Amino acid sequence: MTDGYLRGTLPRTPTARQVDVLAAFVAAGGSVPAAAARVGVRPSTAKRHLADLRARLGLSTEQLIYRGRAEGWLVVARLEPSSVTTRPACGS
Repeated sequence: MTDGYLRGTLPRTPTARQVDVLAAFVAAGGSVPAAAARVGVRPSTAKRHLADLRARLGLSTEQLIYRGRAEGWLVVARLEPSSVTTRPACGS
């Protein structure tokens, strides 16, 4: 046992970097190369982060997105409701 984990097992909580890559993946419309560019890593690294996240939680990518949004740990700015509503100006 190392650091409280058995060898070969992953903790059940996602890392901040994995969440960042998943959020970038969603914001990029499901494109791994675009997600990698958003977070400044290589596409192969982004794929690894997504694969590790799926393995940690035992979910598909689609399930991760739904769960992350429902539990509040996956925040994608373009999917969030706007807190400010704009109204057209009334002309005189």
